[in-house]
Amino acid sequence: MSYYYHYYLGYKKEEKIYPLGPYDDKGRLKPVLTKSHSFASDLYELFYDIREEEVSEDLRKKFECKDIYGKIHLPVKTLMLSKLPSGSYIRTGYFLIEDVMAYEENWDSYGLFYDWKTPLIYSAMVNNEALLGAPIPKNDCEGNPIEVHGAADYMFYAFPDYYSKLYEASVIRLFAEALESYEEVTYKDIVVIETEG
Repeated sequence: MSYYYHYYLGYKKEEKIYPLGPYDDKGRLKPVLTKSHSFASDLYELFYDIREEEVSEDLRKKFECKDIYGKIHLPVKTLMLSKLPSGSYIRTGYFLIEDVMAYEENWDSYGLFYDWKTPLIYSAMVNNEALLGAPIPKNDCEGNPIEVHGAADYMFYAFPDYYSKLYEASVIRLFAEALESYEEVTYKDIVVIETEG
């Protein structure tokens, strides 16, 4: 069974949170981003349960639901747009050449680029290998060989990390910029609404 994180936009007015959009042609509120748990970052961990005094009737109408026992819930978490992480989702560093080759074959970084070095660490590796030679092969506690990579196995590379919270935050901000043009809604008023399940 799949588990998803959905991000919507709302706004805060007089300490109440209201849905902002976007809406489809039938007037249904749509998420600006939906991520499967398998491919989501940990952005959802930044959100807080909504406080009862913040719930507007409009928000209640859009998100309130009954569980299998008939009990009514409002499964909503929120975070002010200004509190989303910021920065570039372009990752740079020294990555395994084999990972770069695999990425450039299918342009999907899922499962790749876990083994990487900062420029400082890579520089130290190059210096150590120039002085002491290539790294010595190692074994685990059962005597099985462990893959050891030397500096020659890495290259400098940059790629967009679509599985990062910085990417997810940038998508949410992009939608927010389009919706903040409404007369009474400014950037500081916009709230990100998160639901999951």
